[in-house]
Amino acid sequence: MTKIAQIDDHGSALAWSPVKEHADVVALGTKESSGLGFDDYGGELELYSFNITNPEDKPTPKVLGKAKTASRFSSIGWSVGAGGSGLIAGGMTDGSICIFDPSALLAGGADDSETETTTAAASSALVSTTSEHKGGAVSAMAFSPHNPLELATGGSDGEVLLTDLSDPANPKVTRISANAPQQQSAEITRLCWNSQVPHILASAAGNGTVVVWDLKQNKAWCELRCESSGASVSDMAWNPSEGLHLLTASSDDRNPVLKLWDLRSSTTVPLTTLQGHQQGILSMSWCPHDESMLLTSGKDNRTLLWDLHSMTCVAELPNDQDDGTASAAAAQQQSASNVYGTSLSSSQSKRYDIQWSPLLRGVVSTCSFDRKVQAHSALSATTKTGRAPKWLKTSSGVAFGFGGTVVSFGATHRGVTISSTIEEPELRAASDKFEQAIAGGDYSGYCDSMAQQAKAKGDTYGTQLWGFMKIVFQSNAREQLLQYLGFDPDEINQAAMDFQDDSVSSAAEGVAGL
Repeated sequence: MTKIAQIDDHGSALAWSPVKEHADVVALGTKESSGLGFDDYGGELELYSFNITNPEDKPTPKVLGKAKTASRFSSIGWSVGAGGSGLIAGGMTDGSICIFDPSALLAGGADDSETETTTAAASSALVSTTSEHKGGAVSAMAFSPHNPLELATGGSDGEVLLTDLSDPANPKVTRISANAPQQQSAEITRLCWNSQVPHILASAAGNGTVVVWDLKQNKAWCELRCESSGASVSDMAWNPSEGLHLLTASSDDRNPVLKLWDLRSSTTVPLTTLQGHQQGILSMSWCPHDESMLLTSGKDNRTLLWDLHSMTCVAELPNDQDDGTASAAAAQQQSASNVYGTSLSSSQSKRYDIQWSPLLRGVVSTCSFDRKVQAHSALSATTKTGRAPKWLKTSSGVAFGFGGTVVSFGATHRGVTISSTIEEPELRAASDKFEQAIAGGDYSGYCDSMAQQAKAKGDTYGTQLWGFMKIVFQSNAREQLLQYLGFDPDEINQAAMDFQDDSVSSAAEGVAGL
């Protein structure tokens, strides 16, 4: 995996932009304070562009806009919303949900001097705030991929809420887990909307359970007891192309496994278990462009690429290495290592969040405890699966055949389409007429009609040519051909007889002269 760009000194929650015009932009919400001491200075929402599409050799991240917030972020999400640059939702540590308009942030820019224009644009970015989670931080959130104005949030108290953002300034909040028998008593660690069914939502909790909610009936569809030890389900994901396959990750250092569940067959026993990490798993991301690829990061400071076709780990993505430009933070880490006799730098470089870009294929973002946000290209690692990534395969094809026949196939359906394309209707009509004449065996009639057409057009050569061809297919072709060329068969026979008589007489006279 090749590092493309890096943002330093940011301990943040990250969300990729789902808007094509800003495909290389991420939203960063402050998760931890970078200042010294115990004072809480609130948080900050920043929009960064990795400049991945920039033709420069080494793209440099650029701040596009930022806004101060009263509280720090615990989770963040970005949706296409109703258009424009979409909507950004922040799950704050004080239990509030803040809705931001990224267009206002982009318009305000990121001038460090904080001019009146910048400050006004940043303040207008906050569209609304709700405080329905009473038990602590909003620990998880997810926008629906089927309805970009529907937001699911989970709190530290185990409650799951749905927020309707049809009117972002006046959100409508609905509780789906209140007083439900399957309400999870522990902190919600992850929320995932089903990739195929719009009304199915899954919530993972810190007590090792996952509840699959049926929002049509406003009740739990099933409950998965993923961790018998009670360890937290650190992350989960639905199969991007199969709505009944769910993958869960364990944070248990004693049994750091991935479990793939097939909800059609069992909700008590996983379909298979994947082992590769030595300590608990922190984050995972299922590739949205190729469902056979999965990335995981763990407490063992390893980031693994999995091939789900073979159910094996095929590559380990290296951690960031010091390039020789020692920073103050690196110096402090080295000093701490010398004092305590342990290596703190490797511990702090663990990646607590890893995400595939929803738009840039093969691009991955990582957030680590050493306050680095990085963008990587995973193309070199994906080749170790032994197959080309799905997005590099031919998605469609076409071939032309005789007579305007077109054979094509596409990625949207399984099958081959055969169609006919007519570029010259007159040529097609003439071809059909010719084929009918050939099939009926009326060659002479076809040639006669073509001769008449040539004559009507004043084409003397064409008239003579088709007239000659007509004669070829007649039964007395020899006699007709002679007449067509202007010869009389009787005159030819008479001339031949006269020539023969003259030859005989000349021969007789020659013999008599001897």
